[in-house]
Amino acid sequence: MTENRIDADIKQEIFQNNKLNTYSFGLQLLIAACIFFFCFLLAQLLSGYCIIAYYKTTHLKTIAADYRNLNVLRYAQILASVCSFLLPALIFSKLKDNRILHFSNAHIGFSIVFLGLIPLLIYTIYPAINFTYYINKWLGFSTFSEQSQADYKMLVNALLKDNSLFVLLLNMITIAVIPALAEEWIFRGTFQKLLSEKLNIHFAVLLASIFFSLIHFEFSGFLPRILLGMFLGYLYYYSGSLWTSIFAHTLNNGTQVMLMYLNNAGIYKTAIDQPEMPKAWELIVYTLIFAVLWKIFLHFVQKRKKSTFAENF
Repeated sequence: MTENRIDADIKQEIFQNNKLNTYSFGLQLLIAACIFFFCFLLAQLLSGYCIIAYYKTTHLKTIAADYRNLNVLRYAQILASVCSFLLPALIFSKLKDNRILHFSNAHIGFSIVFLGLIPLLIYTIYPAINFTYYINKWLGFSTFSEQSQADYKMLVNALLKDNSLFVLLLNMITIAVIPALAEEWIFRGTFQKLLSEKLNIHFAVLLASIFFSLIHFEFSGFLPRILLGMFLGYLYYYSGSLWTSIFAHTLNNGTQVMLMYLNNAGIYKTAIDQPEMPKAWELIVYTLIFAVLWKIFLHFVQKRKKSTFAENF
């Protein structure tokens, strides 16, 4: 009990001594946005310089034509992800709470139970995500910036075309691990966390998810990405750990990379960028199973929180 009070006093002292916390919510949000956009611009300049220095062009079709010579592009993408998303998140965390991992709940551990539960949750939410893909298409979002979307898909296909094991590993790092770590830290661990200090948590999750989807500049998956973002946002909120949503995000992206690898290798044929419209019974059944699994997830979360509370007292 005494140790818990001392820890609470230390947290309160850090909060009070941090000047950023004396600013209004609106000003804090503006500071976070400015840091993000400055780092985002810096990332584009750095990654763009790497691409031009090596390929001597920024023409995507020219670069993608030689799909076996895209490793520098992959390294530039890693640099862009780290500087665009992870760097501003860490800077704001430092400004918000001197202990850099604490504001985003990155110091809270990951429950081993989630290793089995989260993959099942992702699998059962896919029909709903696929359904929103067709709603997205019906609403006309897929027609926004069609040329840039075509260039984006062409580049992604080129990155995933090489079937060597080294490139598979590099793609996992480039497309799955680094983006999941960086994007979750900024969208869930920074923006959603900051928004939830002033707004209703459901509204905070929604706003962070919309921003998450917009920043990808790829509108054929605009609504599906919002739904995925909300799923990740609630995972983060209820589990209390940033690593929960990072794991789920990595698993989702990694699955896409692996499926594309199997498709290109002729082992398992599937159309990743054209998901099938789920049948009515599939949508209903999978959604019901997801609801049951979500209930189990919340049960484990509550059990874990009670256990932690008991240990503190």
